[in-house]
Amino acid sequence: MRKLRPHSEESIDLLLDTICDVFGGFVFIACLLALLSNHKTPTPDDPTGTSGMQGRVLAEKLEAAKSELAGLQKLNLKMKDLGQDKLQTLIHERNDLQATLDRLRKQHSSSLNPAPGTAKDPVGDITEIRSEVKAVDQRVAEAKARKEAAEKKAGDLAAQIQSIRSKITAEDEKHVEHVRFPKERQTTKAAMNIILKYGALYPLIDSSGEKYSGLTRVMKGEEDFEAIPKKSEGMLLSDAAAVRRLLASYKRWGGYISLNVFPDSFETFRALKALILEAGLDYGFDVYPEHFIITFSPKGTSPAPL
Repeated sequence: MRKLRPHSEESIDLLLDTICDVFGGFVFIACLLALLSNHKTPTPDDPTGTSGMQGRVLAEKLEAAKSELAGLQKLNLKMKDLGQDKLQTLIHERNDLQATLDRLRKQHSSSLNPAPGTAKDPVGDITEIRSEVKAVDQRVAEAKARKEAAEKKAGDLAAQIQSIRSKITAEDEKHVEHVRFPKERQTTKAAMNIILKYGALYPLIDSSGEKYSGLTRVMKGEEDFEAIPKKSEGMLLSDAAAVRRLLASYKRWGGYISLNVFPDSFETFRALKALILEAGLDYGFDVYPEHFIITFSPKGTSPAPL
């Protein structure tokens, strides 16, 4: 092995190479540190990204609440157009508004108390939610006030109706007549039927022997038929000459008067009795309910004369 000389130029060159390599290593490490410091990643504690996402979620919730309120308003208008009862409409509106208020309050509470690890809500979104809740509270209060006013008005109307009914009952009792039906007697005469309705006379056969035109006949068989009086086409008692001609024709035919009386024609019945007695005719009568339809038949029986 060859020994190195103490003052050889080769040994100096090796020392310079070593020094340059160490300095270059320091320079490389410094450049690497500079690059790493410029490329900074967001820390997990930075809430900027999550705050923006939470704000968008709240905005979407507000839009959904507004859409639901608009839908409730459309439903309210539709119910009014359908003509439903005002009180029921107010009750439905109040219930819908109360449900919306509860939902907004729940959203507000959840936004004020976010889950661990989530960012806090922006101040502007919370203020907007509070204003929405306040507006809904006001609408609920107005709906309650309208409901109370409608209930009070309904109570007043019920009291007025009851008062009117009491007056009508008292007035009806003043006009009640207690009658005792005389004993009917047998007869061989033919019954000449007259219907008393709408305050007028509707004879089955007029003074000329023809079917009376003021009656609608609905056939129920070969000879059976229902007789339905036509309103405002009856024979009025004010036409006394026509009524006397009718009674005179019935007397010539040897019949008696069979009266079929409805509740709205008792006054007409009392006035007609005087004309019947004046004409020297016998009469019998039956009373029917307001909407009853009388069926006439050759085999049927008419009230016997009194």
